[in-house]
Amino acid sequence: MFNFFKPKTISITPNTESITLQLSGLHCSSCAVNIDLALEDLPGVIAKTNYAKSETKITFDPSQTSLDAIHFTIRDLGYNII
Repeated sequence: MFNFFKPKTISITPNTESITLQLSGLHCSSCAVNIDLALEDLPGVIAKTNYAKSETKITFDPSQTSLDAIHFTIRDLGYNII
């Protein structure tokens, strides 16, 4: 978790998916960082959350992580997916 200096990478394959989710419940930019860190703890996930837009852009490998796991992680942190 807290590995700020080494960006996470995943291999882009034909199976790699990208999604953008609209979120609610973000109060500050630290919320966005918390979401990114929690999502990137999942295998095969890269996330970039934008507090101002209340959205997160996620690239993931569905053979390593399911969309349900991504949704659960966000909701478990206390944020809602619109």
